Amino acid sequence: MARGTTLLELREMLRAEIGASSNVGMGVNTIDQYDHLLRRTQQRLWADHDWDFAYIERDTNLVASQRYYSFGVDIDPDNISSAHIKYGDIWHNLEYGIGPQQYNFQDSDIAGNKSEPVVRWRHYENDQFEVWPVPSSAGQKVRFKAIKKLSNLNLPTDTAELDDNLIVLFSAAEVLARTKAADAQAKLAQATTHYARMKGKGVKYDRFIYGGGLDRGERLRIIGGRYTRDDRS
Repeated sequence: MARGTTLLELREMLRAEIGASSNVGMGVNTIDQYDHLLRRTQQRLWADHDWDFAYIERDTNLVASQRYYSFGVDIDPDNISSAHIKYGDIWHNLEYGIGPQQYNFQDSDIAGNKSEPVVRWRHYENDQFEVWPVPSSAGQKVRFKAIKKLSNLNLPTDTAELDDNLIVLFSAAEVLARTKAADAQAKLAQATTHYARMKGKGVKYDRFIYGGGLDRGERLRIIGGRYTRDDRS
């Protein structure tokens, strides 16, 4: 099991799982059908779970007097988990939402009505985003953490982003169910078990030290909802 398996290899794995002939000539009429099924199955599984390896971070440098910016080409604008702004060498949380309350305070449509730092953002049309207030100078940087866009799985040499067995087992279960094969439910059970295993691998557990693992006199503070040592002087 692995990621990065080609569509051609996935197709052959699917044939093996459903007991179809590996003879390319005999299976030529099913190529498009299998490719569509494999592609759709990966798309569904990608959307069903936030895979740890799917997260990326992309930076956008802000420009003086510019209000709208384009997202990175590989960022999915609908799956952004956090946004931060770097101002004065310090990263700050960037709040979502720009509306009448903000424009009444500082209207971005008024020429010369600019200031810094940027404190809010929102989605804009054509895969762009808006920042508020409009920057008065260059030097700020926006960082988005998001799920990356799923790559295409159209050509035989295109590679899958998800585990190959995961894609193939669910695809095989669907094919077998359509033909009312006796082992359709068994194949679906295999797929479901493997799916749970793959999702479980993405869960990170913190090591627990009995008694907290802290020496007497050490201070605690909360960062991101978790306690950690406070090493500040």
